[in-house]
Amino acid sequence: MAGSVDQRLMPLTLARRNDAPRVDPEFQSLIAPLTPEERRQLEANIAAEGCRDALVVWKGVLLDGHNRFEICTRLGVRYKTSEVELPSREAAKLWIEETQVGRRNLSPDQRAAIAYRILQRRVAISKRERARKGGLAGGSGRAKLSLVATPSTEQKRPRLRELASKEHGVPSRKVRLVAELAKHDPTIVERIVAGTITIKDAKKEALVLNRTMRAQKALRTNPKGEGIITGDFSLLHGVLPDNSVDLFLTDPPYVETCIPLFGKLAELAQAKLKPGGFALVCTGVHHLPSVLAEMTRYLDYFWMLVVRYDGPYARMWAKKIQPHFYPILMLTKRTGTKPKNGWLSDLITGTQDKEHHKWGKSHIQFGYWINRLTSPDELVVDPFVGGGTTPVACVATGRRFLGTEIDPGVAAAARARCAKFRKAQLAG
Repeated sequence: MAGSVDQRLMPLTLARRNDAPRVDPEFQSLIAPLTPEERRQLEANIAAEGCRDALVVWKGVLLDGHNRFEICTRLGVRYKTSEVELPSREAAKLWIEETQVGRRNLSPDQRAAIAYRILQRRVAISKRERARKGGLAGGSGRAKLSLVATPSTEQKRPRLRELASKEHGVPSRKVRLVAELAKHDPTIVERIVAGTITIKDAKKEALVLNRTMRAQKALRTNPKGEGIITGDFSLLHGVLPDNSVDLFLTDPPYVETCIPLFGKLAELAQAKLKPGGFALVCTGVHHLPSVLAEMTRYLDYFWMLVVRYDGPYARMWAKKIQPHFYPILMLTKRTGTKPKNGWLSDLITGTQDKEHHKWGKSHIQFGYWINRLTSPDELVVDPFVGGGTTPVACVATGRRFLGTEIDPGVAAAARARCAKFRKAQLAG
């Protein structure tokens, strides 16, 4: 469709003051803004050379050249216009977007968002046209054609995205991501087009929003249960009998100000672990010596386990290191003990699970250690429940669980996640 645009352009005319095109706010909102540098350069070029390219209008409304029109009007520079023939207002919007997506100054994310809008608009225009041709429009002008998604239309969408991506030179993966983000927040598309947010940051924002909404709902539906206590982990001193826990498996915060927590955690584990029990504690590499020093005041160092990520990982800018793993300290209450269920690999490949918590990890990798270090129905404790990785892993492996989470909303969301996982297991 973009290739046929030029054929509908009528001859250029030199605009007089009373022939100035009208600016439609909705049309103008479809156009990605120039960066300050691009705008300064455009103004300098117009001041030096005049307005070389014609402004494109439709029925007297400006479609292309909004920045040039504003600069020319302000500087008193004459410009030419060229009329384009289009059948409808929706077709005019499509023309604007198809013209926009080819601009060189757009980022790949902006082009992907515009390609998504083009795809959506083409589908909508096509549906209305089919309804009109089939005589499916009622007297009120509302189409009787059902727009409800069916299995056949759902199958076509990936193919349509692929075609749109290829046509506009953007990865289909990016268009798919924009489509997923738009399901939860349609306004995000406009923000990506405007360049105020990237697809990557939009994904993070959507995850935070979804986690917040789940937490708010869970506070009403799951205020208690699943062995998750709302409060500081010091509560476990009074809840757990001494020498009663088979495994501590937890992922505390890694920041430097939280290092003393590791010592308090080790003190709790020393009192509550059964003789020979293990404490597996996820930690960061940056403060590993300090964390180890804190914990070995109460527990014996046994080994260090490593989880390797295949995907991208946060960069340590201060040291110019791009890590691809995180360590897990393996400590014990008594030296000489061994894993009870066979050999334990100290290197596994894991995945991150940001859906439930900012620093979430896969329950499958936690299940691996639970299976190797405990037996069914034994007790696993996590003083930092977070998104619920450890309790879900306990549900999956048939272990008892007890833990604490200081944030009420996060705790409630973890309970809801466990309940949903348990229900799915029973149904399966």
